[in-house]
Amino acid sequence: MDAFSTMDDVVFDTLGTVAQVQRPPNPSAPIRLIVRDGVERLGEFQQVVGRARHVVARNREWVFRRGDAVLLEGRTQPVEALVGDDGLVNEAVLHG
Repeated sequence: MDAFSTMDDVVFDTLGTVAQVQRPPNPSAPIRLIVRDGVERLGEFQQVVGRARHVVARNREWVFRRGDAVLLEGRTQPVEALVGDDGLVNEAVLHG
């Protein structure tokens, strides 16, 4: 196993949390996610206009799409947009 694969597992095991993710109408699946709260939303002139919750998942477990539902800490939030995907992990911003 290469060093990145090992480190990837360590990071997700240490910082991750298990959440239920659902793509309607399919049933939900438990996925290990890294949650990033308070990520700044920038306006037209790079001023902070708000903060959002982002979630990061490994592509081998789940690739987010707009409309997916994430149940985390007893609260369901839909995926608003996909922020990034580098081929190994993908990041989405949650609505609300």
